[in-house]
Amino acid sequence: MLKKMLVIALVIFSASTVHALPALQLYIEGATFDDATQTWVAPAGGSLRLWAIGAVGEKGTISDVKLAVSYAHGLTPTIALTGSSTGGYNGFGDPSAASDPTYLQTVTDGSLPQLGGGTYLPTHGIFNSDPDWQEFALGDFTLTDSYITDFNGLTDSPVPNAAKSGQINVYEFSISGVDPGTAFHFDLYDHYYNQNNTRFVFAPFSHDGETTATPEPGTLALLGVGAAGLAARLRKRDRS
Repeated sequence: MLKKMLVIALVIFSASTVHALPALQLYIEGATFDDATQTWVAPAGGSLRLWAIGAVGEKGTISDVKLAVSYAHGLTPTIALTGSSTGGYNGFGDPSAASDPTYLQTVTDGSLPQLGGGTYLPTHGIFNSDPDWQEFALGDFTLTDSYITDFNGLTDSPVPNAAKSGQINVYEFSISGVDPGTAFHFDLYDHYYNQNNTRFVFAPFSHDGETTATPEPGTLALLGVGAAGLAARLRKRDRS
């Protein structure tokens, strides 16, 4: 009898572990999941629609959520982020449109984004090459008015899971002031409270995203090979 109870408990624990969502995830509309780097890669373009997803239904309020947009050291891009909504994309509802993010800082000293409590985002991908980055505050994620899912790349067209609820913030992202082919990488992070403990979290590196600036029409042929090589180098990440 005891053995049977242990088996049942193990099955229940395993099921809950398998189906748990990351506290935070990133997704880009129309992106393709790169299995080698485990990143959502958007087609080259001057603008895109970036999703920040919080598993509020499972984790509770996720506080002080921040977004870091990183790029090669020495660049001076102009980044614009404007709040939007899903518009029903792939069946994802979003009753509460996101507000515009608040710009916080530009960092050029090679340091990593800092989560609450003094912890830091782990080194990965572009952060292995000391990039510059800009940080934006997205506020607290408190809502459970959207069905969400695990944006894990098993399909390039994720669909909502009616058993999972949370908050989706959509942002129109655009860039200027950089050369064609410049790569941009996105990270999402901060914390929630769990059983009297603070959990500092970030979107797993299998749930982040990147894009490149739009090539100028007259320079596409000349810069295509070099830009692709640069983007590939910046996408490499340490999966150890």
